[in-house]
Amino acid sequence: MTDAVEQALAVVEEADVLVVATSVFRGSYTGLFKRFFDLIGQDTLTDKPVLLAATGGSQRHALVIDHQIRPLFSFFQARTLPLGVYATDKDFVERDLSDQALIERPG
Repeated sequence: MTDAVEQALAVVEEADVLVVATSVFRGSYTGLFKRFFDLIGQDTLTDKPVLLAATGGSQRHALVIDHQIRPLFSFFQARTLPLGVYATDKDFVERDLSDQALIERPG
């Protein structure tokens, strides 16, 4: 494992709060996202607040947060926030979030 990966893992494990985001690939999180969290210590996220987010090509994948990502963090016994953030490619202009409802969303 490289030093950069070990440092990234340490940052996640030592954080007070996490905001985790992934793009949707075939209806779930990406393999790299899962592989990264496979390297996290099983007990290091216990009771840690986690905001879940995802991006996808259409609204059809919006349930990925509740059906795929939330169960992953339940395994770690993290405290996932009851809301999640999902955005599609139409919500961005030149890599900047442009959807006003998402920008102003509380939470």
